[in-house]
Amino acid sequence: MFACGLGLGFSTVTAVAVTGCTGPYTGKPERLEKPRKKKRPQAEEDGALALDDECRTNFFAKPTKRRNQRQGRALASQAERILSQAEGQEGQPRILSVQEALSKLSNALRADPYGPAPTYRMAVAYALVGKKGCSLALLDRLQQLTVMPEVQGEAERTVNRALRDQTFDIFRKEADAAMGR
Repeated sequence: MFACGLGLGFSTVTAVAVTGCTGPYTGKPERLEKPRKKKRPQAEEDGALALDDECRTNFFAKPTKRRNQRQGRALASQAERILSQAEGQEGQPRILSVQEALSKLSNALRADPYGPAPTYRMAVAYALVGKKGCSLALLDRLQQLTVMPEVQGEAERTVNRALRDQTFDIFRKEADAAMGR
């Protein structure tokens, strides 16, 4: 019995001594698989932009603040410069530029919720990235601004500008209908 207990104790010490001296990277390394390439949507491969008809934003909610037209126009003009640069770009740089412009336009509409210029430019930005539903909703909102006495003249000029804008040519019939034409 004593010999058996001694043998068990000796084998435990030997096992600890052998495994305690080895490094963490011994033995044959594991083989890793290469990640598979993700298949791109068909519309992107063809160079055409897939249009998204859904828009989850309520553009017709009542504003909670007073209008700040000066700040709204300033932010909208900054966004217009960014959008003009984005029209000449492709792929990821275009998307990043449009996202930056949308951020500025969102702030512009917070400052001036009834501003025709930021509304129109946001519709252009959404059209550039294929968000057809959001763009049409904003064009509809732009048409509704033409009946507000405060902004009627500016809104009508902006609607006429939107009717000539080539950005909406990919869904021209729907855009014209949203603007009441």
